[in-house]
Amino acid sequence: MKKMIMVLLAVSPVFNASALDCDNAQTQSEMNNCATAAYKKADDELNKLYKNILKRTRGKHEKMLKNTQKKWIEYRDSDCQFQTYLSRKNSIYPMVYAYCRENKIRERVNEFKKMLDCPEGDVSCPLSVN
Repeated sequence: MKKMIMVLLAVSPVFNASALDCDNAQTQSEMNNCATAAYKKADDELNKLYKNILKRTRGKHEKMLKNTQKKWIEYRDSDCQFQTYLSRKNSIYPMVYAYCRENKIRERVNEFKKMLDCPEGDVSCPLSVN
């Protein structure tokens, strides 16, 4: 019985998030859940692009990409902590923190998309082949 309750508790946030109508979110909890879902969706897109770029790098170039992405994640989280610091004790904090992270991710997604769509012969592109 305890296992069944634990499973239901673990799964219920997933059902709640999928059942939310984020265009009509009314409570802070709903808005927080919607912001988190939007962040996760953006993060999934970023991870797919990152893996695609990673496949196109080798050796030192690959290590540089991994190091850069690790530092970018540290920057993203640190900057969002700074930007949302004043709301940290309020119920709105999860929402503004998730939106901040989503916005940073969207910017990085655009950078990655540009890397994957460089014109042939563009020597300033990190993924161009000479």
